[in-house]
Formats: sequence, structure tokens, C-alpha cells
Amino acid sequence: MNSRRGSVKRGLGLSMAVAVVVLYSLMPGFMPEQMTGGTVYAAGGNGGVFIDTIGSPGGMQGDENISIGFQIENNRSETVTVQNMKLSIDGSGITIGDNTGSIVIQSGGKQTVSFSVKVAKHADTGERNCSFQANLKDQSGADLSNQKTLEEHTSFTVYEKMATDGVDSKTVAGVDISHVIEPTDGFVEGNSNKIKLEVYNYGNTTIKNAVVSLTLPDGLSIYNGSNQVQLGYISVGSRKTAEFPITVKDGIESKNYAIDVQVLGLNFMNGDVVAKKTFYIPVQGEGSVSTDNIAITNVNMPDQMQSGQPFNLNFTVQNTGGAEIKNIKIAVEPAEGIINKSRNIFIDNFPKGASKQYSVKLYSFDGADQKSYPVKITATPTNTTEKDAVAGVTEYATVTLLSDGSTAKKPQLMIDNYSYGGSVVQAGTNFYLNLGIFNTSGKTLTNVKVSLNNADGVFVPVGGSNSFFIDSIKPKAHYTKSIKLSTKPQAEQKTTPINVKMTYEAGSGDPLESEDVIAIPITQRTRLVVDDLVPPTELYVGQQGTCELDFYNMGKTPLNNLRVNCEGDFDVMESNSYYAGNMESGKSDSYRFNFIPRKAGPMEGTITFTFEDGNGAPQFLEVPFKFQAMDAPEDPGMDPAQQEPEKKKPWALIIAGGVILVGIIGGILFKRHRKKKLNAALEIDDFDFDIKETADESKKPEGK
Repeated sequence: MNSRRGSVKRGLGLSMAVAVVVLYSLMPGFMPEQMTGGTVYAAGGNGGVFIDTIGSPGGMQGDENISIGFQIENNRSETVTVQNMKLSIDGSGITIGDNTGSIVIQSGGKQTVSFSVKVAKHADTGERNCSFQANLKDQSGADLSNQKTLEEHTSFTVYEKMATDGVDSKTVAGVDISHVIEPTDGFVEGNSNKIKLEVYNYGNTTIKNAVVSLTLPDGLSIYNGSNQVQLGYISVGSRKTAEFPITVKDGIESKNYAIDVQVLGLNFMNGDVVAKKTFYIPVQGEGSVSTDNIAITNVNMPDQMQSGQPFNLNFTVQNTGGAEIKNIKIAVEPAEGIINKSRNIFIDNFPKGASKQYSVKLYSFDGADQKSYPVKITATPTNTTEKDAVAGVTEYATVTLLSDGSTAKKPQLMIDNYSYGGSVVQAGTNFYLNLGIFNTSGKTLTNVKVSLNNADGVFVPVGGSNSFFIDSIKPKAHYTKSIKLSTKPQAEQKTTPINVKMTYEAGSGDPLESEDVIAIPITQRTRLVVDDLVPPTELYVGQQGTCELDFYNMGKTPLNNLRVNCEGDFDVMESNSYYAGNMESGKSDSYRFNFIPRKAGPMEGTITFTFEDGNGAPQFLEVPFKFQAMDAPEDPGMDPAQQEPEKKKPWALIIAGGVILVGIIGGILFKRHRKKKLNAALEIDDFDFDIKETADESKKPEGK
């Protein structure tokens, strides 16, 4: 018997190979002669590195921790390093966290990388272009042949943050008002003045039936119009404008005049929306110069800051009048929760038309409540009498402090994604573990040490230690790291946890730490061993033969739903299938099958074992065989009707032989006849002689 043992194959292996052939055949430079022995190669012996976007990237206005992920697959015949990863999104209002470090992908493996994205609450809605770029290197650090870079172009959608009735209990109607005047230097006497107001909805609910109105001081009035303008609906992130013509009466005093602006409306929770703001507009009149001709402009402070982080407030104070103003007191008064770390009171003189810039350093404590904090800026004269005293000028700036998570006990450093090249890791093999580390805080974290530990030493680092060091990770940024690990050959088939411990500093020098747990499923290789078949000693056409073989589970995991079947160019009287069920590790069984050869000569067939491995994946093993069948021997007692028809006899030869035989027999008979006659004659003579002799003897006397 020429029998050989089959090998375990995955059911989808052939279809995957065909798909790879088709894919590579479409690549530039592909040549048919580059396919040999069932392996597909592109030009230069390498395939390609491919990238796919995970899901549909997008987020709502105001979302701060949006994750955009990509899966990178290495179909080359070599290990590939992906580094210098960058993500870009078109348009303003989008902040993208870094993803530093690099990942290593073995041939045929897959890894994922991710980026953190923040969308400003005022960002324009709609679809934007989103692009990923990275460099590809081989194991020596050189550019990858035929493919130096990796790119992915997709889209990122900014959605309007719209509250739903009865669902969002945190509905906030936020309105900001800005203004532009004509002439830009200040109003003048007459009707050629305008104030243009822009109303911006930065909340999370649409405002309907919005109305903007002005309240003017004495000496200023609306020219030929109303002090109200209907703005209708203002959706989240949208802006509406209103323009008012202003008349300045003759002989008005030159100074800054306060114009109060108010916006009224309803949100979709049926509540009133009220926004008020006061603008101080310079007016150039012909009256006496007042000491309150002071304007506070160019107020600049971050919209949002992480609690515990310092920030600056910058602004300009300007003398908009026609005469010098002396001894102006400028004060900065932050709300409770924010402290001033620098000088907050200034007294200065302002010549005609002069302006001065100021900068104040502010600070909030760690763990401050997450909310908006106003900062009041005032400019008032200090040398006026009580009778001539004026209220001065007041402006407000607002900053929203974000909690750093210390009060919520959330880790500042976390593992937000990881991959290991596939769905399972086979015991006794090496693989690359790809860790994605995310700085959830608003601070730069430094001196980061990451350590990996697992029970029973199932995973062991290859060519390094179980720890690595990172100098720093920026706020809301990612760091990606690939670690090569080896799996213990005797590892139990199960999901094994790995503890990832991270220690770091957050600027204060005090050590902090966080810990995450990841899980990696381990699978053991299935090993079904089949004994060689021993062919029957005699095998005849039309007669039933029987054969038996033993098989063993020599792997470390059970073989589930094991079934054996035999097929070939022979007939059977009954089914040759055998269901063995679940076969535990170390167990053995046997399989017996019957067959009836159809013709003399070689009889071929295949015994097929099908089963499921410990992960539920279908597998099969094929054992081919070949037996030699012979014609059945003749049976003398067999019924003539069942005997094979006689062969045609050579009658001419038989007749000729008969004639010759008859001649020979005739000659023999003739010769015998003649001899008989001769003998008969001789016998008669002898008889006569005997009689005569006897007679003569009788005539003699007695005694003679």
C-alpha cells in the first residue's frame, strides 16, 4: 500500500489563497511567473501593507474624546514597522491628539492605531476631509521597497448637537453677541452711524423666535426704524446678524456711551433664552471732554482650560477721547475658584488716542469644579470728585475649567486599544502585542514607565524586558508601542490576562500610577494522528473487502464533533460514516469501513476526518489510500448459467486433428486385424497337429 498521512487544513484556506492571487494580479509589476508553489509574491518578493478605517469617523459639537481608529494589515513576506503616524482633518474647530511611537507588524498580521479628536462646540457642522499618513520601514530601518508610505483618505463628520425633548436633561442655551460699528473709530453727530450685531448660538439646543433689541443712552437713538429685529430660528452653531442705524444728536459730549443689547427667544424645551451684553461705543461730539472716555478692547483668554493649569488674560485699554486722561485704575477681578498669580491692579495715564496692553496670569486649583468662571475687568478714574465721579468701564471674560478627573477618580493614562495580529495567539509561537496608550488628561505626562505582567509566565518578552519608558505624552495624545512576546508551548487554551501598570508624573513631581488589564486568547495546535492502513491480503472484484485503522488525539485540546467518512471508486452496501463525537486529549479510537471493488486493478479512495478545534473553527484531515483488486477465481460448482460464456473454439483444427487421429486409429486396427487373422490361422494348424499327434499316441500299445 502506498499510503501517506494528510495534514490539517482550514476550510477557508483555498478560497483565501484564490482571493490573494486575484488581488496581487491587479498590482502593478505583477508577473505570472512570480507565483510558485502556491505562494503569491509581488515584484521584489513582497506584497503590500493595507489600511482600513474603523467605522465612520465623526462627532458632535463639543465632543472632547472622539477616537478615530485604523486597522493596518501586513500582506508582505517580511516584518514591517509603521512610524511617523499623522492624522489631519480639514477646517477649523478640530484638535487632533498626537500618536507617537511606532508599531511592528509581522507578515500576515494586523494591528490597530487610534487618534483622539476634540471638536469645539462652535465648530461648523458637515463633512470634512480626513487623512492618515505614515512611513513604512523594514527590520533594518530602511524604507520599505516598493512601498515607502502608507495613506488613508476618509471623511470626518461634525454633527450638530441638538437636544431632544424629554431626553437631554443637560440642555443649555448659549448665546454670544459681537458687534461692529460704522464709522469704525466711533459714532459722529448725525445719521451716518450703524451698529451691526452678530448673535451666535453656542449652546446645544436650537433657539426659535429669537429677537434682538437695543437700549440706547441719552443722545443716541434709532434712525428711521425699530430697536428690535426678528432673527427667527438660530440652530446650534449658527450665526444671525441684525443691523441698526443710529442717530447722534448735535452737541453731544465726547465719551464712551453704553448700548445694552438683549436677545430673547425660546429653546426646544420651551424655556426663555435671555442673553444680555453692554457695548461701550465711542462718540466724537463737540461737548466737553469727560474722563470716562476709556475703552477696554482686544480681550483675549482661552475659552477652556484644564483645572490646575495656569493661563493668561490679555486686554487693551484705550483713551478714545480728545484729551489726556490721568490716573486711570485698571483692575482684574476673577471669580471664586480662580486666583491671580501676578499684579492685578494698574494705575496709568493715557494721552489723547493712546492705548496700552495688559497681561495677567491666572491659575485654578486641581480638582476645581467643571464650569464657566467670569473674570471682571474695570477701568475707572481715581482723581475725580464725588460730584464728577463716573462708573468707569467694565468688561467680562469667561473661561470654562475642565476637570482633570482627580475628583472622579478616573485614570489620566489608560490603554484605549490593543491588538495582537489576529483573533487568537497559538501556544509556542511569537507575536507582536500592539499597545495604544492614551493621555486622558489636559496635562503633559512625563517619565512614563509601562510594565507588563502575567500569571505563570505564559507570555515572555523576546529580545527585551517586560517594561519600556516614554519621555512624555502630550495632553489628549496617543502613544503606540509594539512589544514582541513569546507564548509558552504548554500554555493552557484559554483567555489569559496581562496586567499593564503605568507610573508617571504630571508636572508636580509626585509619582502617579494607573493600571489596566488586557486579555489575549491562547489556542493550542490540534494534532490528530492516524495509523497507516494495512491493505487486505486478497481483494477480488465483486467481493466485499474490509479495512480498519486507528487514530489518536495527540494534541492538548479536545477534538469536537469528530466525524469519519470514506469515499472512492468502489461500491458499498451501507454507509461508511462514523461519528466519534468529542475526543479528549490522549484518547484513541478506530474506524472500520467496507467496500466492493468494481474492476480489477488499482482501487483508490480517501478517508476524511472532520472536526472542530478548541476555538470552534472547522478543520479536516484527509488520508488517501490505494488497494489492488483481482479477478475472482472460477468455481467448478458454479451453475453453468452463472459461468462466463465459452470462448469460440477452432473447429477446423479440431476436425483436421480428428481426421489424423482416425487415420492413426484405423491403421492400428487394420494391423491388429491382420495379425489376428494370422494368429487365428496359426492356431488352427497347431490344433490339427495336436489332434493328430494325440491320435497317434493312442494307437500305441500300453506300456510302450
